[in-house]
Amino acid sequence: MPTGAALFDHDGTCGDSTGSDIDMSRPIDQIKAWQDEEKLSPEAAEHIEKWLSDEVYAAFEADIVSLIADENFDELEDAFRTQIAFGTGGIRGKMGTGPNRINLRTIGEAAQGLAQYVLESGPEAAAKGIAIANDTRNNSDVFAREVATIAAGNGVKAYLFKSPRATPELSYAVRALGATAGVVISASHNPPRDNGFKAYWSDGGQVVHPHDSAITDQVKAIETIKRADIDEARSRGLIEPMPESMDENYLRDTSIRLSNNRNISIVFTPLHGVGATSIVPALEHLGFHQITVIDKQNDFDGNFPTVAGGVANPEDPGAMTMAIQRAAEINADLVMASDPDADRLGCAVTLPDRGWDAPPADLALNGNQIGVLLIHHLLSKGNRTDGVFAKTIVTTDLSADIARASGLDVVDNLLVGFKYIAQVIADQGNPARFVFGTEESHGYLATHTVRDKDAASAAMILADLAATLKAKGSSIRAYLDDIYAEHGYYREIQKSITREGATGNGDIQQIMSSLRESPPTEIAGRPLARVIDRQAGTSTDPHSGAVEPIDGDKGNVLAFTFTDAGKTRVTARPSGTEPKIKYYVSAASKDLKLDGTTLAETKTNVDKAAQDILDGMVTVAEAALNG
Repeated sequence: MPTGAALFDHDGTCGDSTGSDIDMSRPIDQIKAWQDEEKLSPEAAEHIEKWLSDEVYAAFEADIVSLIADENFDELEDAFRTQIAFGTGGIRGKMGTGPNRINLRTIGEAAQGLAQYVLESGPEAAAKGIAIANDTRNNSDVFAREVATIAAGNGVKAYLFKSPRATPELSYAVRALGATAGVVISASHNPPRDNGFKAYWSDGGQVVHPHDSAITDQVKAIETIKRADIDEARSRGLIEPMPESMDENYLRDTSIRLSNNRNISIVFTPLHGVGATSIVPALEHLGFHQITVIDKQNDFDGNFPTVAGGVANPEDPGAMTMAIQRAAEINADLVMASDPDADRLGCAVTLPDRGWDAPPADLALNGNQIGVLLIHHLLSKGNRTDGVFAKTIVTTDLSADIARASGLDVVDNLLVGFKYIAQVIADQGNPARFVFGTEESHGYLATHTVRDKDAASAAMILADLAATLKAKGSSIRAYLDDIYAEHGYYREIQKSITREGATGNGDIQQIMSSLRESPPTEIAGRPLARVIDRQAGTSTDPHSGAVEPIDGDKGNVLAFTFTDAGKTRVTARPSGTEPKIKYYVSAASKDLKLDGTTLAETKTNVDKAAQDILDGMVTVAEAALNG
């Protein structure tokens, strides 16, 4: 079993269990006893008994017995208390044994449910098939083949990439093939222990209503998983390799040329993921040839061994440490990094007084800043005065301000998840009206031929911006300050608090429930203007109690605004893919009337207000939990 892989071997079997004082001949009796002693919940006990007694879970028996022998109550409770459910990106979580883990059984159930849903759409849908890709994570290739054999076992054609590919290329492939659905095996930027299954529909976007709930219903009812022998399925044409032309076609149809400026030196790291299969070719296709790829991070390795902190997340400046060091050595102009499935892009640029001689946190731009730069440059070069721009509710309003100033229609009430931005494209009578979509977590898209965030799309625009500014003797930081001078200064910060296991999940639910039932009237000494409950679809004045309906999809999100305009706010949201509750703060200088006599003074004022609000929100939330 590879280091860092799931708790099962590649064929789905488990290793030998270790001995203990527990009578292992009667593990089910032990589970019942622990339930009586309230060491395990009734739900966890029921699922453990099922996995020990039903032959379909036989491959996992040894691992369950090992957990029992170790009296690992926390793992047993967390892994078995519930069934892993579709979130913002399908199913995602820790690899291991149990219904609340990613393993061959839960991946198989997801694949079986998707295959059954495709079959319900008719024989033509089955013939059009499912496109399947995987990233470089441990077991991703195994899970991808499992999905293919299950599709074939149900009579649904499967197209399978021969090697790891970027998530946005899978989105493109679904559309290019005319496939009914698609699957990416990836956990995006999560820790190495995680993996996931993301489902796509025929438009190339991640599944949304009604498809997501329908697939979920299918998965919940799964009893039997149908698998085909992979060699037999290939001989019958039920499993086919992805056409060799797909890479070239994706590159051609997603290329973004804004200028002829190319004289910059770029350092790029794929962080052991697939970025060199999409981002580097995209840049080279446009004529960017001064690209230094970090060789030590260009091998496919799901353990991400050379990444600081071990998590290949370009949102974390520390992940770019090695790339920044190389940039300093060669005096590069720009550092870029992508996550394992190359749908998110991070970047770092020099400081005017220190160059690259600063900590990564001081050199990196956050996801909101990158999005602002991309939409501003795109509009300044593309001369678009019509079309549509889309963003999620936790993404900076500055990007929407820029889009409105250029005459674009703006959709800014979307829940977290790029699938909602993809749905905006699908809702356009002419998809070419789509100009740009952005989310604060480093997700960007500037073409309608792909229906998910695309790091290559962002890298092309960002590289063009850097080269254009260098030709003028300017810089990205100066350009960003010019935007602030025009539209006002915005500061976005966030904090994620991890709450592992069943207890942690209960804590998160309690915080959200308490905030919803007894919302604060002020945070950090600042009176609130509105409490926006996306789950109830309401906006409430916390002082008068007056309630107004709001538009948009419903989700477990609460926003507390400090002005009626709502551009200064703090949002609370449980993560859909990790055991975390997230608090997002956005503060705007004009909204809070904090403009100083200089931009530097304005930044100081707004930055302090943002930090005070974040600290205040955490205090309020902890009080809600403990009260």
